[in-house]
Amino acid sequence: MNPQMADDMLGIREDSSLNDQPNLLHSLNQTRLYNGVSSILIADEDPGVLAQLSYSFALCAKHYNVYTTQTGKAAAQVLKTCTVNILLTALNVPVMRNFELIYYTKYYYPDTKIFAMSEKEPREVQNILDDSKVNGYIRKPLSIELIYSTLRI
Repeated sequence: MNPQMADDMLGIREDSSLNDQPNLLHSLNQTRLYNGVSSILIADEDPGVLAQLSYSFALCAKHYNVYTTQTGKAAAQVLKTCTVNILLTALNVPVMRNFELIYYTKYYYPDTKIFAMSEKEPREVQNILDDSKVNGYIRKPLSIELIYSTLRI
């Protein structure tokens, strides 16, 4: 099954209240890793979270392309068109709910490291995290230092 068929099966629909266009917030201009491309995809419906993280990564993780999306559909588009090394995603990103973006990424892009973000206590979502084999979990409110140490960038 290809990613477009998966989109159809998952019922990915547009939500006009969210920005569905991915944004490239920082482009590579220094060290290149992972076969010439290093990139982080941040998926969260909160534009404040996206702004905070993209600004921090632009300052401190200059060897990465940083993409941001507010929906699972936009995140899937980035995954289809770019090599993404790290996905940092809210657990229930809009359009792809119930951890579908995590499962979608693991299935179609198994080399992508996935880190989940949520306000929930880790024990509340431990089964999902274990089943999906995410690489890490970051509890909101976000701490940039914790994110950097968790992602090891």
